Amino acid sequence: MNANLRFDSVKVLVIGVTGASAGAAAAAAAPTNASTNAPTTVPTNVLADPDWTYEIPGDRGIESLFAWATVGGGNVNFRAESGENSFIAQAVDRKSGDKINWAYDFRGDTKVLTGGSLHYGSNGDVYFLSKKSEEKTHTIRAVDAQGKLKWTTPVKVDVGDELTVLPNGDIVLHNSVQETKKAKAYTTFQTFGSDGKLKSEKKVTDSGIFKMLRNGQVLRNDTGSVKLYANVNALSKPILNLKMSEYEHLFYDFRITGSDYAVYPLNGGGTVIETYEEKIEPGKEGEVIEIDPDTIDTKRKLVGFDAKGKQTFERSLAKGDNVMATGSGFVLQKGTKFEAYDIHNKRTGAAALEGKDLWMMPAPSGEVTVASKKDGKFYALDAKTLKANYEVDMNAGAERAKSYSFYYAGKGELYTLEAGEKTLSRYTLK
Repeated sequence: MNANLRFDSVKVLVIGVTGASAGAAAAAAAPTNASTNAPTTVPTNVLADPDWTYEIPGDRGIESLFAWATVGGGNVNFRAESGENSFIAQAVDRKSGDKINWAYDFRGDTKVLTGGSLHYGSNGDVYFLSKKSEEKTHTIRAVDAQGKLKWTTPVKVDVGDELTVLPNGDIVLHNSVQETKKAKAYTTFQTFGSDGKLKSEKKVTDSGIFKMLRNGQVLRNDTGSVKLYANVNALSKPILNLKMSEYEHLFYDFRITGSDYAVYPLNGGGTVIETYEEKIEPGKEGEVIEIDPDTIDTKRKLVGFDAKGKQTFERSLAKGDNVMATGSGFVLQKGTKFEAYDIHNKRTGAAALEGKDLWMMPAPSGEVTVASKKDGKFYALDAKTLKANYEVDMNAGAERAKSYSFYYAGKGELYTLEAGEKTLSRYTLK
């Protein structure tokens, strides 16, 4: 990075400390070329009190998956936990969360519940696929934006099952059926409307692992290749085809609940795919092989495609590099340094931020959020330039530093939770 740089001004929020210094905020903004190193005046926005606070009642907790909250139907939705094997949807009204809020326990009174992730629609509905011990089949349950059970639909589930909520409000159940002596393996895609009624069903007998992406595209992970199709009704011709070596695999995206393949659809129709290659020499039959993960030669790479499926770039990733797709490009994190790139691997912005264990997430507004839970620091960045729109330091001027979780809904709407505590706070950053 060029040493002769200055930083654009940013908006800084100091929570609960009037007149605290904002000088450290300059390091949070994306740098821009300048002919002078003159100091930049940084406006300080001091808010002593949040818009509202809500004390999570009982023994419920929302801290562990706080950053993976979602918005929809006027609510901000959190996954709450209460003991083991709990599946609780916790929702608060974005404007009046202290007065309007609810929780729905999908487990209920059953002793054993088999389930996975909670899924959310833009209308505020919450969907959950599960099987209670007293039930003969799996069931999709829908809870509306007011916390009331909306509908239940029994479904057949075999080995691999997964729900996906599409942008148009449809819910797709992906189900994998293993091969038997009498029949080949196959995959089904059942599409339900937001009313729970079955709209269509597609059966696929081709080889490979199929996945429904959140934008409605279908991924096929087969031996030696990864293919992407426009939708479930267009599986005869892929829109892109990535060839992979014998030891190459798709990487995983840990920024979604449950994690999944690191295949990132972009705005404008482009796609970014992250893979890794590990070559482990097989041992003799019956031999026990001790493998040290630190000694395995792992090669990672990122490949980009435009809307027509034409490859636009390929780049290697170093150990410790983190990638997140956002907008029409992606952000590359190297420790405390961040770089934004377009679909042609051209750098469009950069930022050097402060904080331990910085974690980046996409915001519903399209911004990039970066947070340090340990240090109580939060940044909202422009996705293309990485210029800081807001910076928050919860520990500015504090005698003892505390840890905080953050969820950013976009356009200055920030939710915080102190580590180990149960008070949810909403702030409007200005």
